[in-house]
Amino acid sequence: MSAQEYAAHYFALQDVLHYLGVAVVGALTCLFTILLTAKITARGETRLDKRWDFYERAINMEQRFDEMIFSATSILSFLAVYYLIDRFAVDPAFRSFWDRWSDFILLGMIIISCVVNNYFDVMLIPLKKITREEKGSVRLIGMFYIMIIFLYIKFIYENDNYDGFIMYFLGLIIGRFAYFDASFRESLHTIHNGAKNIPFLILGLIYTAFMCIYGFSTDYLLISNGVLVSTFIAHLFMVVAIFIVHHSHLIYLFVRKPKQPPV
Repeated sequence: MSAQEYAAHYFALQDVLHYLGVAVVGALTCLFTILLTAKITARGETRLDKRWDFYERAINMEQRFDEMIFSATSILSFLAVYYLIDRFAVDPAFRSFWDRWSDFILLGMIIISCVVNNYFDVMLIPLKKITREEKGSVRLIGMFYIMIIFLYIKFIYENDNYDGFIMYFLGLIIGRFAYFDASFRESLHTIHNGAKNIPFLILGLIYTAFMCIYGFSTDYLLISNGVLVSTFIAHLFMVVAIFIVHHSHLIYLFVRKPKQPPV
C-alpha cells in the first residue's frame, strides 16, 4: 500500500469514530477498575477519614495510570517514526547518512520523547495529584511496559525487526536502576517505588491488548505497516479516549471530595 492508501484507510471517518468508541469503552473500564480498587483499599479510622482517603487515592491512581499511558505513547511515537524512516528511506544519500547515524538518532528520539511526555502532562491532563517521585517511578514502569510489548512482538509474532529497540530499552532500564554513584539502598528504593505501579502496568497491558486484538481482528490496524506502528496508532486512540473520559468529569459522579478534610 502507498502512503495515500494508508492515510485513506486510517482516516475513514466511520472507522475512526468506531475505533475511538471502543477506546473510550476501554478507558471507562480502566477507570472503574481503578475506582473499585481505591474503594477496597481505602483506609481510615472514621468514616470521614475513609472517604477522604478514597478521594485522594482514586485521583492519584487515575493520574498515575494516565501518566504511564502518556509515557508509553510518547516513546512509541518516536520509535514508530524511526521504524518508518528506516523501512522506507530509499534515497542513496540519505540512506548512507541514516545507516551511519541511526543509532544516535534513535537515542535522540528517545530523549525528545521524554520532553514530549512533559507536555502531555500539562496540555492534555494536568497531573497535579502525583509527586515528582511518583511520576518518575511510573515512567520507569512505562519502560517495562514498552519492553513487554517488544518481547511480545518478538516471541509471539516471531518478528525480529525490533531487536535493536529491545537492547536500547534493556540498557535504559539497567541504567535507571544502576546509575552512576547510586548506592545499593538507592537502587532498592527505586525498585520499591516502581513495584507500587505494577498493577497499572498490568491494567495498561490489558487495555493495549484489547485495543490491538480488536483493531487487527477488524482490519483497522494493519500488520503490513508494522506491528509497532499499529500499536502506536492504538495508543493514540487510547490517549484521546483518556482525554475525553477525564474532561467529561465522569469520575466526580463516583468520587466526591469531602466538604472538610480529616482532623
